[in-house]
Amino acid sequence: MKKIISLIRASMTENMNIFKIKNTSGKKTLLPIILAIICMFSVGTYANMIIEPLTSIKSEYILLSLFVIVTFFLTLVEGVYKSSNLLFNCKDDNLLFSLPIKRRTVLFIRIFKFYVFELLYNSLFLFPAMIIYAINVNVGISYYIVSLFMLLLLPIIPIVISCLIGGFISNTSSKFKFKNMAQVIVTTLLLLIILYFSFNMENILSNFTNNASYINSVITSLYYPANAYVKMATNFKVVDLIIFIVINLLIFIIGIYIMNIRYFKINSKVKEEKVISKKKNYNIKVNSPRVSLIKKELNKFFNTPVFIINAGFGLVLFIIGITLICFKFDSLVNGIIVDGELSINEIKSYIPIILYGFICFTSFMTSITSSMISLEGKSFNILKSLPIKSTFIIVSKVATAVLIMIPVILLGDIIMFIRFSFNIVEILMIIIGSIILPLVSETIGILVNLKYPKMDAENDTEVVKQSMSSMISVFIGIALSFITIFVLVMLLNVGISSTLVLTLSNLFYIISFSLLFIYLNKYGNRIFNRINV
Repeated sequence: MKKIISLIRASMTENMNIFKIKNTSGKKTLLPIILAIICMFSVGTYANMIIEPLTSIKSEYILLSLFVIVTFFLTLVEGVYKSSNLLFNCKDDNLLFSLPIKRRTVLFIRIFKFYVFELLYNSLFLFPAMIIYAINVNVGISYYIVSLFMLLLLPIIPIVISCLIGGFISNTSSKFKFKNMAQVIVTTLLLLIILYFSFNMENILSNFTNNASYINSVITSLYYPANAYVKMATNFKVVDLIIFIVINLLIFIIGIYIMNIRYFKINSKVKEEKVISKKKNYNIKVNSPRVSLIKKELNKFFNTPVFIINAGFGLVLFIIGITLICFKFDSLVNGIIVDGELSINEIKSYIPIILYGFICFTSFMTSITSSMISLEGKSFNILKSLPIKSTFIIVSKVATAVLIMIPVILLGDIIMFIRFSFNIVEILMIIIGSIILPLVSETIGILVNLKYPKMDAENDTEVVKQSMSSMISVFIGIALSFITIFVLVMLLNVGISSTLVLTLSNLFYIISFSLLFIYLNKYGNRIFNRINV
């Protein structure tokens, strides 16, 4: 038993940095705790909004079944993604397989680590809902006992399913060239669904209340844990709890047994395919240093799902926002007009400014370069050793980010130009803004990342989502976006034409970019070379 506990403790140190509360210098950092509190507070707010109409029809228990099924799907999706990192082709495989321990013990350790990860992830969504239910309903001590067992056991079914799906994906993923795109697409769809629910919460709650009983009956009939939780929360019986515990433990044991049959074959196959892929003969095409560096950065971006989602989601929202403005303009305007203060034609006259403000917000909130230096990680010294000037490498990163952003922004511009009437000067100013604003944003991002690099991260998620440079870039982007939009509105209010407003804004950002580029060219090389891994 001591050996198993020691192995579990050693294994838990890998790929679990998202929950780490100490940095490499040993100092405590509260960032993971703060993020968890923010997430649970947001979930609790939604739960409170949902339970209010349910209270009026004496059906508060529906909140529990709803959050159980929602958490099931979230855990399942997250589990499928995480299974490839936490179960298959782990960094400590060679060490564990060389130790005198049974292979099924190795599998148990892997799945236990997976369980701990999903338990923490599960709790972010279930725990707030459980608290909100307890606040709004007079519950006894049995409710808290049942809820504790639910927190511990509810991850089991989605974990078993996601392990089986993850095993199948790992077994077949080498046949697909763009195997990361599925994760990007599914995650983007989930984020869009969350946004849709956020902006339509009032209508959704109204429809949900009217059909609450039917929705609950569907959930509880299809998913046994939801039915069991509601039953025990409203009418607790020890027998029901024992049956629930036994069923989940049996599912867990059966899942491990099934995984044990194929796990090591899949793991060996994944390793063999990596070795074979390294031995393939490739036709090497010689490119110029600039093209090679840009291609390298593009490959890194498109092969890192968390990077695409974090940096590219703003561009997706930009296109969606442009589409809504073009096709739902009248309904959006009717929601803005108050007491006839503005007419539709007056608002249409502000379309160039609205579009420019939207471009500004998208550009500053899409900071790709704020992670590019940190993502080099341990290979950064190789990059430093290249026989090219460091400033050249830095500029290539900015150029890559701009190449990703500008085509998307220009596509939105073209859609707006077709839908609304712009004069030639306005079109020219907006196109200039669509180029200069991303340049300013990405230059700021690379300077911040040079100042605050995170070169000791063990995974890309830690760099993209938890690094100091990413947070600072976001705060700078928010500040610049709101200041710019505020100034644009103020200039319009004093009677300056929209054309002149756009011209002045572009002039300001052209000067800003020139100063940033001069600073980057003068000091970038020195800052770059000071970074050590």
